[in-house]
Amino acid sequence: MDRQFLYADVSLPVPLDRAFTYRLPETLRHRVQTGCRLLVPFGGRKLTGVAVRTHNDPPEAEVRDALRLIDAEPVFDEHLLRLAQFIANYYCAPLGEVLRGMAPLGGEMRKTKIWALTDKGHQVTRQLVMETGDPDSATALLRALEARPLADATLERRIPGAKKLLKSLEKKGFVAQEENLAERDPLRAPASKLRVEFSSRPEGVKLLKAERELLAFLELHPGEHNLEALSRQVKNASTAARALARRGLLKLQTEALTADTQWASAPHQLNGDQDAALAAILAALREASYQTFLLHGVTGSGKTEVYLSAIEEALRLGRGALLLVPEIALTPAVAGQFHARFGDQVAILHSAFNDSERAAQWRRLRSGAARVGVGTRSAVFAPVQNLGLIIVDEEHDNSYKQEETPRYHGRDAAIIRAHMAGGVVVLGSATPSLESRHNAERGKSKLLSLDSRIGGRPMPQVEIVDMREEFLETRQNALFSRRLVEAVNARLEAGEQTILLMNRRGYSSAVTCRACGERVECPNCAVGLTHHRRDKRLLCHYCGHAARIPEKCPQCGSEHVYFVGSGSEKVEDELHRSFPRARVARLDRDTVTTKHHYQHILGGFREGNYDILVGTQMIAKGHDIPNVTFVGVVSADIGLGMPDFRAAERTFQLLTQVAGRAGRHHLPGHVLLQTINPDHYAVRCAAAQDYAKFYEKEIEFRRLMRYPPFSAMANILVRAEKQEDALRLSAELARILGEPGPGMKVLGPAEAPVPRLKNEFRYQMLIKTTSRPNLNERLRELRRYAADAKWPATALVIDVDPLSLL
Repeated sequence: MDRQFLYADVSLPVPLDRAFTYRLPETLRHRVQTGCRLLVPFGGRKLTGVAVRTHNDPPEAEVRDALRLIDAEPVFDEHLLRLAQFIANYYCAPLGEVLRGMAPLGGEMRKTKIWALTDKGHQVTRQLVMETGDPDSATALLRALEARPLADATLERRIPGAKKLLKSLEKKGFVAQEENLAERDPLRAPASKLRVEFSSRPEGVKLLKAERELLAFLELHPGEHNLEALSRQVKNASTAARALARRGLLKLQTEALTADTQWASAPHQLNGDQDAALAAILAALREASYQTFLLHGVTGSGKTEVYLSAIEEALRLGRGALLLVPEIALTPAVAGQFHARFGDQVAILHSAFNDSERAAQWRRLRSGAARVGVGTRSAVFAPVQNLGLIIVDEEHDNSYKQEETPRYHGRDAAIIRAHMAGGVVVLGSATPSLESRHNAERGKSKLLSLDSRIGGRPMPQVEIVDMREEFLETRQNALFSRRLVEAVNARLEAGEQTILLMNRRGYSSAVTCRACGERVECPNCAVGLTHHRRDKRLLCHYCGHAARIPEKCPQCGSEHVYFVGSGSEKVEDELHRSFPRARVARLDRDTVTTKHHYQHILGGFREGNYDILVGTQMIAKGHDIPNVTFVGVVSADIGLGMPDFRAAERTFQLLTQVAGRAGRHHLPGHVLLQTINPDHYAVRCAAAQDYAKFYEKEIEFRRLMRYPPFSAMANILVRAEKQEDALRLSAELARILGEPGPGMKVLGPAEAPVPRLKNEFRYQMLIKTTSRPNLNERLRELRRYAADAKWPATALVIDVDPLSLL
């Protein structure tokens, strides 16, 4: 007989760093296991939590009953629960919020709002039942809710004017609105997402006409059919198919996601460097022991083929594999290659899919139907069975760091997960982060190098244009230099393609008054609004606030309002003026709102439908377009002025990566960098494609200033709607920290570089220390103080190993 447990400690997705104990109903006592999800009451809500412990220890206080077991089998196995606990401890995040982000299964549950009687409402209703025989509308509504909680739409159908009555009864305390969670019926998915297949003709079953016609059609046309397409051939096919599927008379299932194989490339013979790198990875895989590799390969050196070959060996050895890519934008390209090589063994995980699609892919990995996971940052938690290999492509990329709780780094989480699973992790990049390269020097990982492009193709020639000299010679403050215009014209005449990078969205970066000097700012944030000309509005890129373009200065009333700076939209506009015959496309967050937009624009460029592609950093990484022979960077030093010690590293990485898009196939490449800081070492080293020289210079700066990787660091941010509250809270934390002690330095408290964001004032402190345990202890001390002082849940933000100090 299975052992029964009376209680379960449940971790909930709330900003409280503790688990909550619930009593298990008798029907659940032998079924609930650690790692299963439970539906439990929490205040007036119903939340989905994860059982982290089952036991028979009577709690000191009275506890509530768990409502329902959602999973027959645990969603999280022992390894994933250990990883979640590590993430929670290391990044100072509540375990419940970590677990919520690990499993994208929200699409399997349907949330609805229902009305229910309160205790006071029950008493009033019983009294009304005894006192009156002919109820009015309010009494009828209360009696309806006495039977069971109902949605307002249902009540409105039964009792006209119910919505207005409910608000009145809520104020009196008779009813309350609750959140109801129920499993989503997969058969209610849109027809375009369902596939139907004939199984056998039922005998002795009464069918409607539409059902008979559908079965007859499927019998004559065997195989799977998309339900939406089928509805165009058979009348009422969608309704009939769902009805038959519920009775088990035909197969109806969610359509599997497929990748666009237009991105796939045929396998090629590995060169010497690739062979050596692959041999080292395969040896570690066969040993079935943990090891980390840093695969440093120049752009176009064939890192992806090494990844594919390594995954083939992992699958042959019976192990699963996981590939992380930095942005949604890269996933279709990578997934297409992986689908072409591994077929249905690949599951794709990223946030561009809807909830149901993500849940279906997650389930395929959990069941073992798929053995290779491909996705962005959160895919590091994918339940790949018998995981043996994790690959982190473009490991240096900032998008691996999550900017909301839990603030984990996907690359570092991948290393920890591989260590726990006894697997191999490969970090790949043409511009490795300083931390990863430093770890290789210290022996924490093994360095593998791909020093040349495949097929002996040359690296692109890079030219620097000093825009200060350009202005002195032309006396024009032009967006494009003469050399850039010549280079683009030459490519247009030759039938070749061009990529232009402008790593800033919008048309103009600021709107300013010539009379008083004031700039138009966001009312919610201490930042200027960006001019988006096509949308005819000003937009805040932090909170999304939109405003009309002012005809007069809001401060002094002057009509002399002008636009300052440039963005990708302005570059596109200038291209149309300078090259009227060119076909121009733009790729940035304003033009790409869904995965389909991205695939349409980049796919069109790849197929030769556009001559010039302009965009932000989305165009800089991972793309392999054969006909691109020229890359221009309109403003190479945009990021150098940021108040951040990583500014030079980011600039070098971005310039090197975008330069690598040119000349990747049979045609040679040329790159042009426009800059007003031509002597900066980040620009010079990027132009020379010299990572070693940049690393040598930057690592010395970090060593002198005791910045990572020579220290552990945390950014402490205090937020409040009133500035005096933010000041007071930050002063309290400074007092708690007191004297930092040897090996630790505390900077601040001071105003954050963006002092107000989304109507909250922000003050920050930066802690640097040579001892990671000391840092963790001080951070725990700050969290305990905030909890004991009953600070608002969002007042304290702790970012461990921050990538941005804004």
